Amino acid sequence: MPKETAHSPQKTFAFTWLLPLVIAVGVTLGSQLICQWMWGVRLSVIAKLTVYFSSHFICACLIKKYLASQSGNEPHPGLNWPRPGIHRYMGRYGMMFTALPSLALTFLNPVLVFQQAKLVVYQRSVARRVSAEQKDRARYQNKVRYQLPFEGRWLVYNGGNTPLTSHSWGVLSQRFALDFVMVDHSYSRHTSKGLNVSDYYCFNQPILAAADGEVVSVFDKVAQAPWVGFGMIDFLCRHFAGNHVVVKHAPGEYGFYAHLNKGSVPVKVGDRVKQGELLGRCGFTGFTSEPHLHFHLQDHPNIYCAMGLPVTFWVTQSPGSHQDALQLTRGMLVGN
Repeated sequence: MPKETAHSPQKTFAFTWLLPLVIAVGVTLGSQLICQWMWGVRLSVIAKLTVYFSSHFICACLIKKYLASQSGNEPHPGLNWPRPGIHRYMGRYGMMFTALPSLALTFLNPVLVFQQAKLVVYQRSVARRVSAEQKDRARYQNKVRYQLPFEGRWLVYNGGNTPLTSHSWGVLSQRFALDFVMVDHSYSRHTSKGLNVSDYYCFNQPILAAADGEVVSVFDKVAQAPWVGFGMIDFLCRHFAGNHVVVKHAPGEYGFYAHLNKGSVPVKVGDRVKQGELLGRCGFTGFTSEPHLHFHLQDHPNIYCAMGLPVTFWVTQSPGSHQDALQLTRGMLVGN
């Protein structure tokens, strides 16, 4: 059981954007060499870009299809929710024509490429460490009580504690990560056309400490991503997690709060925070296609060296009722 926890069959494709990127670069370089060696022809810039984007698109689609076949038959509930921005009109597969090209352009950002390559390397050592510990992380019991890191009612858009529900099971530090958004009665995540960040219900909402703790890391240098509502990834961002705060809530339990608005983080490293204290505001920064809060627990202050941990939230289901312990999964509407 512990070895299965560390070595998921999805681990090989943990970073589904990086593998197509590497293969596409290899195919493009190989095509250039073959054409030059066999026919003495150098490919034009347009031809190289065509080869690169075509091979990236094919590889990404094949990997996605493979992962879908490995993850069972439980469809994401979001397939029935309104799509953001222009994708309301482009349909279910519209994201393929906006997200994939922006992912393919990641090679223009050596900072992102280095961060993700570093994550791949470090997570291999994390997998060995977790296997050697012989612990079943899925049954982990939190050392403190956590409350939801926001006010009001939010939707768990992504995440869960199983390979079927987690959107990042193969990324060990983010195995039990949760993505939160705010929605209306129809599960729409924004007003109007969704082409401005201010249209999104969760944008600039206060993000709160889920428990008492000490701030151990702050990153607040990432500008707001462009192109909201188009499903495009900010391939030029300075950090894949955007602006984020890491709080030590207990020995071996660190809360990771990501994609915060630039300039909204009022805390600094070394600050003591109380449960419910402001850590920043929900933003649209980092490797993301729309405003949301990414939250996860990890067993190390550094995301590269960490293993993710399940988190149990204590939630008041209705006014005047007692608090219930909940482990969240995608599709759940929750609020304090």
